[in-house]
Amino acid sequence: MIKISFDITEESFEEIRELIDNFKKDGFTEEDAYRAIFEMGIKAYQIERDNPNEDDLRRQLISMASKYSAMKFKNFQLMRDNQILEIRLKGYESENRYLKKTLGIRVDE
Repeated sequence: MIKISFDITEESFEEIRELIDNFKKDGFTEEDAYRAIFEMGIKAYQIERDNPNEDDLRRQLISMASKYSAMKFKNFQLMRDNQILEIRLKGYESENRYLKKTLGIRVDE
C-alpha cells in the first residue's frame, strides 16, 4: 500500500468532507471514502483526457464511473464484514459442539 499526501485548499477540503459524510451514510469507513473519492477523480480525469470533445457523453461516463467506484468499495467492505462474520460463526459452532459434548448432549455432524 502506498500513502500519498498533498496540500489542498480549505474550500476543496470542505467539499471532500461533505462527500465523506455522504459515503459514511452509505456505510463506508472514512479511509475507504477517501480512497473512493481519489479513485473517482482518477477515472474522471482519464475519461476527460480520452474524450475532450464529447461533453455530454463524458459527464455520463464520469457519473457511471463514480457510481461503479462507490459500489466497488461498498462490495469490498461487505465482503470483509462477511468474512469476519463467517470466522465468528465457525468459532461459535465449534464452541457449541464442545459445550454439547461436555454436557453429554448428542452432537450430529
